Amino acid sequence: MFIEISDNLKKLAKFFPENLYIVGGFVRNKILQIADGDVDLASSVNIEEVAKRLKESEFSVKIKNLKLGSILISKGKENYEYTAFRKEIYDENGGHYPVQVKITDKIEEDAVRRDFTVNSIYYNINKDEIVDLYHGIVDLNQKIIRCNINPDDILKYDGERILRMVRIAGELNFSIDKETLRSAIKYTSNLKEIPGSRKMVEIEKILYCDKRYNLNKKGLRRALELLNLMEVWQYFGLSVKRIKYKMVLKTEYRFLGLLIDIVDSHRPECLQTFLETFLKEQFGLNQSLIKKVFVLLSGYYNALMGMKNKNYFFKYYQDWENIYPLLGAKSKRIQNKYNFFYRYIIEHGLVISVADLAINAGDIKENFQNIDKRSYERILNNLLSKVFDGKIANTKKELLKEIEKNLQNY
Repeated sequence: MFIEISDNLKKLAKFFPENLYIVGGFVRNKILQIADGDVDLASSVNIEEVAKRLKESEFSVKIKNLKLGSILISKGKENYEYTAFRKEIYDENGGHYPVQVKITDKIEEDAVRRDFTVNSIYYNINKDEIVDLYHGIVDLNQKIIRCNINPDDILKYDGERILRMVRIAGELNFSIDKETLRSAIKYTSNLKEIPGSRKMVEIEKILYCDKRYNLNKKGLRRALELLNLMEVWQYFGLSVKRIKYKMVLKTEYRFLGLLIDIVDSHRPECLQTFLETFLKEQFGLNQSLIKKVFVLLSGYYNALMGMKNKNYFFKYYQDWENIYPLLGAKSKRIQNKYNFFYRYIIEHGLVISVADLAINAGDIKENFQNIDKRSYERILNNLLSKVFDGKIANTKKELLKEIEKNLQNY
């Protein structure tokens, strides 16, 4: 079976009389005739020998992961990750990375460590032939994701592989083999061991899986349904095992859409407290990002609850453009209602922020030393409301005059 590859790869193969192989997503996608994946290379030659062979060549070599024995081979704009054939040994207690790596010269032993049959297809560049030890091409034709060996031996060590399985199924819109799915459900609790930042990467890939190869949203629906079928959400610290997916399927801000679906399903008592805990512990987000997410979601929910226009835009004016599409995915009527007021503010040049007032806290301190500084924020917000309503002009003279008139209330 002929697979089209670059001239650079053909030149590189000449440095490997033992045979140089492409393996994984690139081969899979070539067979499926969809967009190429990353080029992963493998052979029986260890990385030190590869670096030695390519030292005076037009190819450059960089260490990528010394522990796993992987290097990056580059020429021009083309980059390939190379690993020597290897066997991996995992800790019985689980973990994404093997505790021991042994180099081997046998392709059969290398193929064992590759998780799914559709990712275990090798292409021998030197001989222009396919090496398919686990009948991955059959599974490609049947649109099935299947572990290449006993699923328990693949999935019991690594929760991240379970999320990877879901992502690939979504990207290709493939089904999961029954035995593989049964094993994934059995070991779903391993998701608790995945670091938050890695969970975030994998969940985001799942959320946009249908866009990877520009297929259709059926793949996304399939991936989300798999997460529910395996009841993964209980291992994300939620009180529910399944999420009712609605917003994630409607909005382009899919992570925010998923969070709304999670909030609507989990129903936390306090949105801010929930997001601060959930996003930090489960996804490793920093405080700045958590704050941004909270503002957008609270703006979404306050609009749904009918918060008064003036108060709403005093709070969310700067963030409205990002809240707008979220509301549109939920209710066009509510979206249009608030957007009409937003456009009115812009068209009439209304003062909408304390920062736009003609005075600030320093002016209050300078002119009214007897006023407690703890009252400054309340005073400025009160002035903003009156300026917005057209009751007083936004000039320093008028604003100071208004404060003096109400001194007894401060």
